[in-house]
Amino acid sequence: MYSIKAVSQATGLSIETLRAWERRYQIVVPIRDANGRRAYRPDDVIRLRKLREATERGHPISRLARLAAEEVDSLLRATSGQPGTAPLQNVADQIIEAAADYRPADCDRLLATTLALLPLQVVVQDVLSPLMVEVGERWHRGELSIAQERIVSMALRKQLSSVLDTYSRIATGPIMVLATPSGERHELGILMCALLAAARNLRCHYLGPDLPMADLATYASRVNADVVVLSVLMNDGTAAQLTELSQYLPASIELWGGGTALGAAECPALPARLRLLGSLAEFDQAILLMTSRQPH
Repeated sequence: MYSIKAVSQATGLSIETLRAWERRYQIVVPIRDANGRRAYRPDDVIRLRKLREATERGHPISRLARLAAEEVDSLLRATSGQPGTAPLQNVADQIIEAAADYRPADCDRLLATTLALLPLQVVVQDVLSPLMVEVGERWHRGELSIAQERIVSMALRKQLSSVLDTYSRIATGPIMVLATPSGERHELGILMCALLAAARNLRCHYLGPDLPMADLATYASRVNADVVVLSVLMNDGTAAQLTELSQYLPASIELWGGGTALGAAECPALPARLRLLGSLAEFDQAILLMTSRQPH
């Protein structure tokens, strides 16, 4: 159950609008606690997000209120091929605004609510990945300080690690080991990959940043990994490290990699067995292909 403040943050609707929609149209009927405070179900939040999206496309709420959930979905499909962009952008903007105003607790709450209410694939690809890009660009332009950037990155690391731990406890699929090589300290990208994989039922062993390749190969062998995944943003001896990993890693374990350094022209001497993945969407597709090959 979610408070009206959490629902407002998750949907982009003001608290006043939520109250007005309930009073005039009975769009959702929240539960009331002993003190009269509203508490919303996850289904209520999903419906409110879709209704807000439909109103942004010009449909009056008085008409939308009479439609069933399936009819709202059909209306959204008919008016756009990419539903949800505006509300999701609103969440990212609120997180950046909270960081800019030095409110780390609000960053935590916004991220936790978003992760709880939306499918992880949607959160990672449509909220968190664009959020990281935008924060980095604002820092480069001098619009965010290092401390403000750290507010976002620490909140991301905390919330993603918590959700990853929850999913990892119940996963039963192929085994994936994820890390970054020695000297690479940017870990949020590989952490998001781990979260995507865990949401697809992979048993993820997340080892974090800055890991020697020999240690990574030994770990992967000991846990009988099906695939090792690396993220590399800074090209500092990357080709040599990947060649070392390829030599130590058993041939039965697949090797995947992504990040700007692996796609750079100055890094051509990569191991032939390395599968390059250019985006989170490609990574997600590779996971689906892997799981489809597994015996049922």
